[in-house]
Amino acid sequence: MDATGLLEAAKEGNLADIQSLHISGADLNEVNSSGSSALIIAADKNHLHVMEYLVKNGADLHLQTKMGGTALSRAAANGNLDMLHLLIEHKVEINGLGLIAAARAGHAEAVQLLLQNGSDVNAQQRWGHTALMVAAKEGHFDIVKALIEAGANVALRDKNADTAYTIATENDQPEIATLLKRAGAKPVTKPKKEAPAPPPDESEEEEELDDDTPHVDDLVSSDQSPDEVELD
Repeated sequence: MDATGLLEAAKEGNLADIQSLHISGADLNEVNSSGSSALIIAADKNHLHVMEYLVKNGADLHLQTKMGGTALSRAAANGNLDMLHLLIEHKVEINGLGLIAAARAGHAEAVQLLLQNGSDVNAQQRWGHTALMVAAKEGHFDIVKALIEAGANVALRDKNADTAYTIATENDQPEIATLLKRAGAKPVTKPKKEAPAPPPDESEEEEELDDDTPHVDDLVSSDQSPDEVELD
């Protein structure tokens, strides 16, 4: 069967078409040119009923897009607790990208759920960004507090040598900067970089899941990145 029909049905939340295609022999783990499967697309589009069918019928929970996105990271970015519970109940691997995606988007309950199920609070992505850094950048005070309480390392630096404290300070988040300082954060001296990392919220791009454009919760593929990356 042509994967396009299955993936389009997942995008539209059309469970009847997915069931029909599956019965006719469609591979539930088929992916498009960007590496997105029906499960990843359903998670991105918040189609829980489609995800339930796909998971029940053996869809691979751990497939990744070419840029590293998974069904878990998409559900986390949306703060969809029902989807996260579904994936956790079926023994999905709890990766750091999911926590970072939830923290960046300000989904406190999703952050807590992932932490409670073993997510690494200090996970760093390609450019060194942590959940603490992206939450500090976006001004999510309660999430920063929860991450600190869960043992987040306030001294970790990204590839610009920035810490969560310097990111908070540079982005006019004084309350968060004070919170981080009380947790032991200190001002840092940054060496000059020839190819600086993008800021925490600009290291990723939106992805239309039926093409090759990177998604907001995916990793930057290039070893060199501009200072500014537009999110579309």
